[in-house]
Amino acid sequence: MNTYIKAVAAPREIVDKAVGILREACPEITVKLDCVFGDLTMEIEKNSADLKEFDRAYREALILLNDYVYALENVPLADRLVQLLKLRKTMLSVAESFTGGGVGKRIVGVSGASEVFFEGLNTYSNQSKMLRLGVKESTLKKYGAVSKECAFEMVEGLLKSGNCGVCVATTGIAGPKSDNTKKPVGLMYIAVGYEESVKVYEYNLNGSRQDITETAINIALFHIFKSLK
Repeated sequence: MNTYIKAVAAPREIVDKAVGILREACPEITVKLDCVFGDLTMEIEKNSADLKEFDRAYREALILLNDYVYALENVPLADRLVQLLKLRKTMLSVAESFTGGGVGKRIVGVSGASEVFFEGLNTYSNQSKMLRLGVKESTLKKYGAVSKECAFEMVEGLLKSGNCGVCVATTGIAGPKSDNTKKPVGLMYIAVGYEESVKVYEYNLNGSRQDITETAINIALFHIFKSLK
C-alpha cells in the first residue's frame, strides 16, 4: 500500500527537501509529485525499503511539511474539510469576491455538506460588501476592496450573524488586468474567523486568471481546515 502526504501551498524548496530526505534514507522508494493549483499530492511507493528507516525519514519529512499538510491519505481537500466540520459539529459560512463562489461550490460538491454549510455569498461589488456584510464605506475608500482591512470586515460581518462557527472571506485580483489601482494581479487576502477571532492571510500568486482563482480556492479551503485543527 502506498503512503501519501497531501498539502497546500507548500514552498517548492521545502517539498524538494522533504523528498530528498526520503530518497536519501531509502533509495529504493519511488516518489510521485502531482501539484494542481497549489494542492500537492505526494505519493510514496516503499518498494523494498527498510520499514524502520522509512518511518524515520517519513516522520522527518512530515515535520518539514507540517504547516501545509491536511491529510496522510489520498483524500480531496474539500472532503477532508467537510469531515472535520462534521467532527467539530460546526457550521461554515463563506463570503467570496474574486473567487466567485468557487469555495462554496467545492464544499457543496461533497456528499453531506448540507450538515455543515450554512451559506455562501458572492459579494462582488463594493455595494454588496457594504449591504450584505457591513463593510464600511470608509474602509473601501481608504484601503480598497482588495485589502486585509476589507477581508477582515467581510468575515466580521458573517460572524455577527451568529449562524456559523467558522467563516471565510476572499478578496483579490485574478487578472488578467489590475483593478485600476497600483495593486498587482495575483494579490489576494483570505480571512478566516471563528469564536470572535479573525486572521487575515496575504498571498501574491502567479499565473493565468484560472491559475490564480483555483489556487486561491484551495488556499481558502486549507485555511478553514487549519483553523479547525
